[in-house]
Amino acid sequence: MKIRTTAALAAMVALGGCAYKAEPMSVGAYNVYSSYGEKLPGKYLLFVDANALQKAIKPSDFNCAAHNYPLDLRAGFTGSVRKTFETLVSELEVVDRPVDRSELQSRGARGMIIIKGEELDGRLRVVPGFWTAGMETEVELAASIVVDGRSGRLLGSTVGGNGNAQGDAGGFCEGGAKALVQSAEKAMKEAVGRLGEALTNSERVRSGKS
Repeated sequence: MKIRTTAALAAMVALGGCAYKAEPMSVGAYNVYSSYGEKLPGKYLLFVDANALQKAIKPSDFNCAAHNYPLDLRAGFTGSVRKTFETLVSELEVVDRPVDRSELQSRGARGMIIIKGEELDGRLRVVPGFWTAGMETEVELAASIVVDGRSGRLLGSTVGGNGNAQGDAGGFCEGGAKALVQSAEKAMKEAVGRLGEALTNSERVRSGKS
């Protein structure tokens, strides 16, 4: 049986390489731990830079090696941050560029929150089986949060997120994209949750005093 599986995988490679896009959806982290019973009071501006969160993932072994899996977390991460932070801040305004602290008062904001996707890595391994092959995937990402108040820097921290998933390889190795998406969504949820915890539990952010 294993010979059949290996032959099938070799046939997949012989058919030529394909790019199977893996673009996870937004996943809000709604179980963020907070030492406070209420949302962060006041208005905050939010800017998200997720440009670094894209990478082409190649299988770690020969099986399905002709294929690559472009992993793109930019839209999913941005949406995940917005969904999560809307539940943590009383009033949140998304902006398309960071606003200088000197402008915060005129905009009625207590602070400028900047979230940046710092690094993305992923692994994909084909697991031969009796009838069909499987996929094992792992995604890791790093992200940072900076909060500037009217009088200076209030918070700066970097967090990580990790996710694992398994699935069927599919007839032409296309199952790797689905497994990568599942891993990426878990990693995003973990990372965004930790970003939220850093924000909502910061006494300096709540007091506005640097």
